[in-house]
Amino acid sequence: MTEVFILKCGDALSEERAALLPRWRRRRLERLRYAPAREASLGAGLLWRYVMERHGVQSEEPVRFLMAGKPVFAQRDDLHFSLSHSGPYAMCAISDRRVGVDVQQIKPVHLSVARRFHFKERDWLAEQPHDQQQKAFFHIWTRKEAWVKAVSQDQLLSLDQEDVIHGAEGWQFEEYPLEDGYLAAVCARQGERLPELVVIEPEELVQSLEKQETADVGQ
Repeated sequence: MTEVFILKCGDALSEERAALLPRWRRRRLERLRYAPAREASLGAGLLWRYVMERHGVQSEEPVRFLMAGKPVFAQRDDLHFSLSHSGPYAMCAISDRRVGVDVQQIKPVHLSVARRFHFKERDWLAEQPHDQQQKAFFHIWTRKEAWVKAVSQDQLLSLDQEDVIHGAEGWQFEEYPLEDGYLAAVCARQGERLPELVVIEPEELVQSLEKQETADVGQ
């Protein structure tokens, strides 16, 4: 079972909604000073709570952080999640197996970064038409980031360790083109049915969380 959700943040997600965040996400938000980064982090945190509550996970379920900063459940191994945000988009996956997601804006990047990739990925990138290489770079990058999040536990992984274009052993990928020049990807275990992307509207998310908050207070 794997589900993947995307949220395009809007005016409904104002700073006052930070009270709806779980504690671990509020602490992360408080450390940010750059307004766009705060908005993206807020959206990702609210989406996380929305997705968890859909699956019966309490918002204060203990979370710990791995060496690379990846959040995981501290006291359960039957459920896994992954978060990403970029620009106006927040993305969250939940699964009973390891999973990773990433969302990126396709923008000019110095292709020398690709020297850190697996040699087969570098060869594939070099074979692409010159005017498509920037976009091709992000096909690798989003998959690579999703793969790292899915695979890594308490170890750091090298970007040249696996070829995510031609097939990382034991893993599969799905990509989701988004509006405004963004690209998202999910990495899940081989053989699992990869899901459609579930789009969540900001108003729907806020209404659902406020309703749950009211129910929690009334208990």
